[in-house]
Amino acid sequence: MGQPNTNDSLKKEIEELAKFPEMNPGPVIRLNSRAEILLANSAARKIFNQKSLIGQSWLDLCPGLKEENWQEISAGGAEMGFEADVAERCYLFTHVCPKDSENFFVFGSDVTQIKLIERELKEQRESLSNMARFPDMNPGPVLRMQDDGKILLSNKAAKEIFGSDIKGDDWKSLCPGMNQKKWDQITTMNDISYHEVEMNGKIYMFTHTKDFQSNFTFVYGADISEQKKTEKSLQQAEKMATLGTLAAGVAHELNNPAAATKRASQILKEKLSALEKVHIELNQRELSAEDLALIHVFEERALDRSSALNELDAMTRSDLEADIEDWLDDKGFDNDLDMAPQFVDLNFTLDELDDLLAQYNKDNFEAILNWLATIFPVYSLLTEVSEGTSRISEIVVALKNYSFLGQAEVLKINLHDSLDNTLVILRNKMKVGIKIIRQYDKSIPEIMAYGSELNQVWTNLLDNAIDAMNGEGEIKIRTLLKGDLVCVEIEDSGKGIPADVIPKIFDPFFTTKPIGKGTGLGLSTSYGIIVEKHKGQMKVTSEPGKTVFETLLSVNIKDHD
Repeated sequence: MGQPNTNDSLKKEIEELAKFPEMNPGPVIRLNSRAEILLANSAARKIFNQKSLIGQSWLDLCPGLKEENWQEISAGGAEMGFEADVAERCYLFTHVCPKDSENFFVFGSDVTQIKLIERELKEQRESLSNMARFPDMNPGPVLRMQDDGKILLSNKAAKEIFGSDIKGDDWKSLCPGMNQKKWDQITTMNDISYHEVEMNGKIYMFTHTKDFQSNFTFVYGADISEQKKTEKSLQQAEKMATLGTLAAGVAHELNNPAAATKRASQILKEKLSALEKVHIELNQRELSAEDLALIHVFEERALDRSSALNELDAMTRSDLEADIEDWLDDKGFDNDLDMAPQFVDLNFTLDELDDLLAQYNKDNFEAILNWLATIFPVYSLLTEVSEGTSRISEIVVALKNYSFLGQAEVLKINLHDSLDNTLVILRNKMKVGIKIIRQYDKSIPEIMAYGSELNQVWTNLLDNAIDAMNGEGEIKIRTLLKGDLVCVEIEDSGKGIPADVIPKIFDPFFTTKPIGKGTGLGLSTSYGIIVEKHKGQMKVTSEPGKTVFETLLSVNIKDHD
């Protein structure tokens, strides 16, 4: 056989070599020294999305490749890589210039996935680095512990508090107030546990949280010393505010009898001047022994009636006053002193006046009536002054005994007298349009109670009722027996209390009055006196036009134990 043709073999080898670029899955490009493309395989044509790349400049085709980069590549004589993003993929193009060749070969590799992995690894390293820094960046102590309380990790702040070498120490021994029982609760509960301690002149709050996945317990501490100081300051400020509010409430309580006393004393000056004139006129008359005896009887009657309230309704009173005015006119008596209202309060009847007139000298009798009509208001005003000053004294005594309420004297109290006295004190607040209706059950017994404090309750309830009616309406004061309890009801015809307010009506410092008018202590104090001190009950019901405060008291104060 003949030898194979050498040219054919060489041609075949060249053809086989020519297949290598097309077989390469990555782009393969051959360039001349001017960076012009002489050859490009199918992978290269595909990634650049062109049918042919021959004749194009590699500098124009490769994103980011500059002239200076090509000068560096062509002068280097060694493999040089260049990364470029093509069609949303990242490629590493390696430039190779074989020895004794003027051509350059470019071999591309898709490194997109590698870059993603590198980026993720970089982010993870940065994240871990930052996480590792977090404990030391925390200004408060941070510790990690085993399930038995042994310390595994502590940050800089924790070491400054507990010492630099605390790894392996037992937290139960290191932390003041921490014991095995509390630690067991911390390591078994899902909720966060708080532990407050005082160390080195500071107060710390340690928050414990158990991670059941890792079985570690983490402790985060915070210096709350300044917060505690602020809390104490706020508590002190609140006490002072409470004291100020209490003082305002006491001033309000004192103002009612003081105002009534002032008003009565001012009127009393005028009445005493008028009494002096009448007394002089009376002395100028020749009075018989019978006349002097009548004056003595009238004086006792005036003293007795000056402290009693007439329970007549307005219509009946008006009719009686009109009858007496007619009688005075018929008899020719001078009525400059407006005697009719006084004679009604003195319980005079027309028949009694006729009988008296028939027994005595008319002129002397008229002078005696003038004297009586003048002295009776004086006695009434003196009674108001006495009751007002007595109430002020009671309030002052109550203030002195404020911290020792349980030692106040228990007295047998007539509730009707207590209510009537309160009405006298509040008379200056009773406007013309307010009508007081008493519905007393005379059969109710006297009760054992703290008298001055019950008066305070009635004062608060009546004062609120007066304010609620805005100067017009009716206040009904009702007493009755409910089983073995004595009941006092104070009803007003005001606008009523909203339903959402009633549950809060006895809360301290809660008020529906305008700012500066109500302290919010009146009803809460009254509730305390009735419910806590007298072991009674206090209720309220309300609707527009009818609000009723009901107070239930036992005849005898129940055992406080």
